[in-house]
Amino acid sequence: MTSLRDLSVAYRKFGGSVQALTGVTVDLPGEGIVGLLGRNGAGKTTLLRVLCGHESRYTGTVDVARPAMYAGDRWPHGYDQSLRSLMGHLARVHPAYDKPRALELLEAFGVDPGQRSLSRGQLSAGLASLALASRARVTLLDEPTLGLDAPSRALLAKAIVEEQGDHPRLIVLSTHLIDECADLFERVLVLHEGRLVVDDDAEELRSAHVRVQGPVADLEGLPVVGPIERLGNQATGIVRRDDAPSHLRAVPVRLQELASVLTEGAPS
Repeated sequence: MTSLRDLSVAYRKFGGSVQALTGVTVDLPGEGIVGLLGRNGAGKTTLLRVLCGHESRYTGTVDVARPAMYAGDRWPHGYDQSLRSLMGHLARVHPAYDKPRALELLEAFGVDPGQRSLSRGQLSAGLASLALASRARVTLLDEPTLGLDAPSRALLAKAIVEEQGDHPRLIVLSTHLIDECADLFERVLVLHEGRLVVDDDAEELRSAHVRVQGPVADLEGLPVVGPIERLGNQATGIVRRDDAPSHLRAVPVRLQELASVLTEGAPS
């Protein structure tokens, strides 16, 4: 179990401070794929850095299963030469690290581990491959699809599912490509301006909301989540399924759209 209690992080900036996280409390399971969602600047990367031990400037309590492995689209501290040199480090730090699996994934992505100059997509794919092959009990993927084309993103999703099936662990995946990754998520966390505003089972969150369509007057009397979109005398809006009148047309809501509207009116 990974637990955070009243986690807050503030950074010094321009003679003052910026609050990156405020009072985040959450319990994460020992196994499962968790989607970490939110707008730019919501605090997602800061949260992942705290979980992996790269950020110590926090208040609150952090209890994380070790070892933890973090991968983003940039070199981790102290490594800027080649993936091969980083692989040597992983073998020393992560006892369950599987080098053949790392090489297999790198080959599938067309990434040469000995190459020193990598494109953004190659680096994203390379670091994600090493993180998955590390078999770390807590594997943290921070925007791992940056720079990847559609086939490579599909390959990464397949690799995540395979790894979770063969070597269960806690995988936390932060991404803006929510709909592409939605089927991976078992649980969803949504951050807004440093605060945790959603913590829910992924399927329950999706099924609990629908988009309804009907006369403007009918929607104006409903507890709509987010804005009402008007077109003439008709309108659409997102409501909880239990609040949807039976006479209005209701359709499922995409997770990406839902994550967006849930942070529009969230308190800061």
